[in-house]
Amino acid sequence: MGVIEIEVDPLPCKWCRRPLEQRRWWTPKRFCNGWHRLKYRVTQFFALVGTLLG
Repeated sequence: MGVIEIEVDPLPCKWCRRPLEQRRWWTPKRFCNGWHRLKYRVTQFFALVGTLLG
């Protein structure tokens, strides 16, 4: 029995667009680190508030 090899293309970080190495195909990485994740979520939140109030 052999190991199944699944190749996953590197996705860019959603904040800085740097390509990320994907170690798992079932949960791809979307951010370089926790700070980029936090910055992205905060900007998304304020964009949503801006569209709801505007």
